[in-house]
Order: sequence, then structure tokens, then C-alpha cells
Amino acid sequence: MLLLNREDIERCVELPKLIRALEAAHRDFAFSAPVVPQRSIITHERQKAFSLFMPAFLPASQTLGIKVSSFHPGNAMRGLSAVNGAVLLIDIESGRLLAMLDSAALTAIRTSALSALATDKLCPRVRLNLAMIGAGAQAAAHIKAMAAIRELGQVRIFSRCLARSVALAERLSIELSLPVEAVKQMEEALTDADIVCTTTSHDSPLPLIGAHQLKPDAHINAIGGSTLQACEIDPRLLGNAQVHVDHLEAACRESGEIAQALALSVMGVEDIREISALVIEQPSSATQKQGLSYFRSVGHASQDMVVAACLYNVAIARNIGKHCDYLSG
Repeated sequence: MLLLNREDIERCVELPKLIRALEAAHRDFAFSAPVVPQRSIITHERQKAFSLFMPAFLPASQTLGIKVSSFHPGNAMRGLSAVNGAVLLIDIESGRLLAMLDSAALTAIRTSALSALATDKLCPRVRLNLAMIGAGAQAAAHIKAMAAIRELGQVRIFSRCLARSVALAERLSIELSLPVEAVKQMEEALTDADIVCTTTSHDSPLPLIGAHQLKPDAHINAIGGSTLQACEIDPRLLGNAQVHVDHLEAACRESGEIAQALALSVMGVEDIREISALVIEQPSSATQKQGLSYFRSVGHASQDMVVAACLYNVAIARNIGKHCDYLSG
């Protein structure tokens, strides 16, 4: 069994290739659907946390695995990561464990790569301004992913903790050779933003962002929220936007914005498109932008397995990670 920690995974990541792998997989999903049972959730009331158990099998690539992930918002106060867990890849022929990967690192990469895929399909190839709401691991991953697919103009970060925003801005300015700025007010970040990524632990149905704060033709990647009722974006905004999701059934069940927009009748289920349909109907980047567009990612085990398999193959080819035969006996 191969063990891949966060540092190993970061060494394996080639964002453009990973984005194209997700695109190819979603094209395959339209013709050979992945086998993904509804994920199991165990809530931990005392800790105000929850754990998720998500198996998946991809017939097209014969990829089998399970992701186990726990979300503890209170960990930040103790200097610990809020998301912890592992992804297990299983050999379909023998049932033996092939690899165990750090799920927090994999999730950040998978989510940001999928947001980049949606952005690539919906935004024209021009210089774009980015607003990042949040300053955690997902925020860092999303800025890198957006920079991998588009030339970025101004990049502004807002979070509830200015010190974290400043630290992230300083680090990414150096890593990406881009002018990344931390701002004190969310409105500063949203001003003139062509792409808005929300990566917060917001836990309220009261939205953080309304339509009046956005450019008329902005694109939104909404991936945060720490409860099933949380709304980072005003659900009423979705009635005037192109709405896309990573997985329709899961988004209707697990996204507060989607659920509220449907309950308010500002849109119907028929108005929501999955990313699989988007990659088939629009094989190249958008040539122009008309109106608001919104992509909500709630996560799906099929995507985790696509990314895990890609990382595993790179790690084997480059001899990255540590082999462990402890369970072989």
C-alpha cells in the first residue's frame, strides 16, 4: 500500500492535467454512470462537527475506493485543520489496498480543480479579476486553480481574520508571482470581481453575498458553508443566473442555496445543469460572458476517486510517497 501525505500530494499535482482528467471523467459519466451510494453522515453534537463516509466505483476506469472525512469547525481555535480524513484506493481485481491519501489535501485540490473546470467553460479567455472570500486551504487551492486557467488581474482576499488573509496573500504573491491583496471589507474584494470564490465556514441561512454586490456578469464558485442550511450566496440571485452543480441530486439535498432557491420557486430543478452536461455541450472555453453564472460544488465521491487515481499514477511513476506492507499479512 502506498501512503501519500499532504506534501506528497502537492508534489504530484499538475493542475492543467488534473482539470482535463476531471473533464474527461465527467464526459464518461454521461455514458457510464459511476456507482456512488448516498454518503453516510454521522453528526457529533457536542463538538458541533460531523463525519462523512463516501464509497464510489467508476466502471469506465475500474476505480474503486472510499473517502472518510471529518469536519470540526472548532479545530481552528486549537491550531488544527478543520478537515481530516483519508481516501482509500482499492484494487478491483484482488480487493487489496492500493493507497491511502490525505483526504483534506485531496479535497482541496479536487474542489478547486472542479471549480476551475466550470470557470473555464463559463468565462472567456481574457484577463479577469478574482475575489476570494475565505483564507483557508480551499482559498489557497482556488487561487492557484484560477491562475492555472486564466490570466488574473487583481486578486483580493477577504476573511473574518485579517491576519490569515494577509499571510495567504503574502505567500501566494511570491508563489504565483501575482499581486495578491488582503482587504478589510468584503465589499473591497467584490468590487470589479469577474470571478468570486466563496470558501467559508459560514453556518447561517442568511446569505453573505447579495446580487447588488456583484458585477452583472460575474461568475461565482460557491463551495463553502459548514451546515446544510448555510447560504454563502443569496438564493434569490439564482433565479437570474446560469446555475450549474457538480451533482444534481446531492446539490439539491446538501446545498442551502439550491434548496432555498427551489423552495422560493425562483428556479426549478429543470433550470439546474450538471457539469457533465456542460463539458459535453461546451467542449471549449466560453467566447463571451452573458449575465451571472453560478457553480455550486458539494463534493461527490466519484470526483474524489478520479483525482485519487490520477495522483496515485503520478506517485507510482515518480516514486513519490511511502510504501507500507503492514496490512499485507
